[in-house]
Amino acid sequence: MLTLFPDRAQATAAATARLEAALRHRLDRDPEAAFAVSGGMTPEPVFQALAERPLPWERLSVTLTDERSVPVANPASNEGLLRRSLLKGTARAARFVPLSDEGVAHLPQRLAAVLLGMGEDGHFASLFPDAANLREGLALPGEASIIDVHTAASPHPRRSLTLARLLATDCLILLAFGEAKRAVLENPGATPVATLLGQGERLLEILWAP
Repeated sequence: MLTLFPDRAQATAAATARLEAALRHRLDRDPEAAFAVSGGMTPEPVFQALAERPLPWERLSVTLTDERSVPVANPASNEGLLRRSLLKGTARAARFVPLSDEGVAHLPQRLAAVLLGMGEDGHFASLFPDAANLREGLALPGEASIIDVHTAASPHPRRSLTLARLLATDCLILLAFGEAKRAVLENPGATPVATLLGQGERLLEILWAP
């Protein structure tokens, strides 16, 4: 499901509202909820806005869809970005779950929400076109929840949730900006995002703005 917005501020507001609604919906049923988010510049305004929402943050856990193998203080760290933009103020009460085998194993089997981004090469999370283990990362059904990724697109080794793990969610959102990314979404070819778009397990809500 593709929704087009006239500007990025409106797409950001829609993504924030959708995430909040999904978290509240799960918390209405369960004592706790967990969600996963991507890093990068695109979702940062969403994190800043979500941090201001009056959620029961002490009942929430958040993890990353992917991460670079760098220290948290490194500007390339997605955890660092999350701590600066989301886990602040009252939202600091949320529990951060690192993207490790142990951390992912302790997440609920089904997440309340997943917020994805996408690159112009059609990668999402850290499932890059040139990754040697891309097939494992995109396998449906898949046995793995997390994989290590090496790509020429990044100087740092990465870890990524697999597509099978990302689909285990109530709410799946892809936030993308720019005409180049819209072109990939409309004609994904053999890129990784083609598998995401073509899967029939979970409704994918695509929010796009120029």
